[in-house]
Amino acid sequence: MPVFNAAYLSRSYNQIEQSKRLIQSGDIIFRNGNDEVSEAARRMNRKDSSWSHCGIILIENDSILVYHALGGTYNPDMKLLREPLAVFCNPKENYGFGVYRYELDTAQFSTIRQTVHQHYRNGLRFDLFFNFETDDVMYCSEFVFKTMNKSLHGKLSPYLRIDTIPYGVTTDDLFLNPDCKPVTRENFKP
Repeated sequence: MPVFNAAYLSRSYNQIEQSKRLIQSGDIIFRNGNDEVSEAARRMNRKDSSWSHCGIILIENDSILVYHALGGTYNPDMKLLREPLAVFCNPKENYGFGVYRYELDTAQFSTIRQTVHQHYRNGLRFDLFFNFETDDVMYCSEFVFKTMNKSLHGKLSPYLRIDTIPYGVTTDDLFLNPDCKPVTRENFKP
């Protein structure tokens, strides 16, 4: 495992801390992992390989939490994770992170919150086969896409890549959407 100097870690955690003032519930967060699995995930993107993983941010009891679908050795029980922002963005495991936003009204945000909490309570499991046609298991960008699309009343459906089914959506399909606006983009520099 690489050794990270104190200055790098301090600077990186400061970037995470500073981003908190920009974040809202319902934002989508992406990260750029520094391992082989993340490299493979970036290669699955269609146009922009900036990000390897994503989740949805909810602010609960003054804590910024990220809900995300992750499997393998990172999450052996394969259930939807809920982690603090600093854990999700951990500079020892990531090159950086970005936060993006779809404009949501109160009802749309309520649908996101309800959908995320329902999946979390039900223990939504990670989809190792990346099959978009299933709803009982989901991979990261599928979880985010389906949650956002439900809240936006199907507005994202035209962006679904039918030609690649059963693998239907990648991280760049989300953040490159014309209705998705960047909030912050932070790169950790060693």
